[in-house]
Amino acid sequence: MSLFLGNTLQYSQATVDPEKLKFAEVQFTATAHTFNKLLDSCSKKCLVHEYGEGDLSKGEAECIDRCSAKYVSANFLIGQHFQKQRLDPMKSLLEYERNL
Repeated sequence: MSLFLGNTLQYSQATVDPEKLKFAEVQFTATAHTFNKLLDSCSKKCLVHEYGEGDLSKGEAECIDRCSAKYVSANFLIGQHFQKQRLDPMKSLLEYERNL
């Protein structure tokens, strides 16, 4: 018995819908891909690659904040657009997975 989770035996006997598991895996992959693109894009734009000190300068930190906020905002707007189009998320994510 786990102190925080209670009786973990219930989780070992639970059945998982394979389709939901696949959907969660594709969604995780899409989120990781988006994060990595954000990291790459904002670091190229904002960071000077002459590392003189271990911390970000004030300008670099502000640039990273603005860049990541814009990236997340744009991603949110694109998600809203797809929701308005009533696209089937399972079909869309599988198509996304094939293009990775």
